[in-house]
Amino acid sequence: MNELIKIKDVSAKYAITARTLRYYEDIGLLTSTRTEDYAHRVYDEAAITRLQQIIILRKLNIRIKDIKCIFDAPDSEVVLDVLGKKADDIDDEVALLHELKSIVLDFIEQIKQSDFHNDVEVKLLYDKAKEIERHLAAADYNGNPGSISGQAAAQTTEPTNASRFLEVTDKLEDKRLTPPIAVNTYRQTLNASRFIGEKYASGGEAWDNWTEDFDADSDKSLVKQLKIDPTKIYTDNNPQDGCAMIGLMRHPDGDHNQFEYWLGFFMPEDTPVPDGYEYSDFPQVDVGVCWLYGKEDDVMAREPVAFEKLKAEGFTPIDNWWFERYVPHRETADSMGYKIMDICFFIKPGKEE
Repeated sequence: MNELIKIKDVSAKYAITARTLRYYEDIGLLTSTRTEDYAHRVYDEAAITRLQQIIILRKLNIRIKDIKCIFDAPDSEVVLDVLGKKADDIDDEVALLHELKSIVLDFIEQIKQSDFHNDVEVKLLYDKAKEIERHLAAADYNGNPGSISGQAAAQTTEPTNASRFLEVTDKLEDKRLTPPIAVNTYRQTLNASRFIGEKYASGGEAWDNWTEDFDADSDKSLVKQLKIDPTKIYTDNNPQDGCAMIGLMRHPDGDHNQFEYWLGFFMPEDTPVPDGYEYSDFPQVDVGVCWLYGKEDDVMAREPVAFEKLKAEGFTPIDNWWFERYVPHRETADSMGYKIMDICFFIKPGKEE
């Protein structure tokens, strides 16, 4: 007999939030069942097996996008490729850890040879550290202990342990960063507005049908076609927020059985709707904003992380509508290739105590 398990029991057994389970369903990773015996969604044995596979892959820090590719693939070639790349990442981390150990052992030997109770010795170590710091900008890390280049190489033959330490730990931090990370949360007020765009059954369908109409920087964008100023949509009057393209989502039945993804822009209320577009009107509402930091594929469609972060910060998010906000200056990748995505939920007034 195929046992059916309630969503709350699955959530408790596998230490996973009900919202994350629903998110997996929204993007097509997981399927629940409805029966006459249960008022709420339940999962059969096949769904539980799939969830266990998802959990294992996530513990390996496999991206959601890659997990979906694995399950959509007709054979094992994709999973072998994904896991092979993960094994290479682990090898890289092991090598960095070995080098970090070598650096620490070098520091230990230096400390053993120095008298930290002697002010002169402390000053000499400090001066040496400052000299190394001056050369860090010219240091060229290539995996060899003490390797430096350019002007730094001409000025010193001392092993630059401080430089090696910073380089190795930066690389390890980059590898160990489990995106996305919530780096900021705050409240904004969305003035009475009209959302104009196109409606899809999933985020994947929307991205597959992406056109210049939804590119905020394009001369053909919907905002520029309408010649309407959307910069006062938010009460903090941040023009870049007001002009941002939006991925707007909701469960239209109110019970997470249906899903819609709208791609478009918030416009001033009563904005005329061009032919071929759909719209939805909103009264003035408070929005809880969460900035998620990580690689592009890791910050998109990650509302469970933002939802829980907003709750932890004392907000009361309402999950009938929420949206991804593509603000150009926060979407610009940094030196590590990480960017910030705004995930926004309508919230109840005030904060929980």
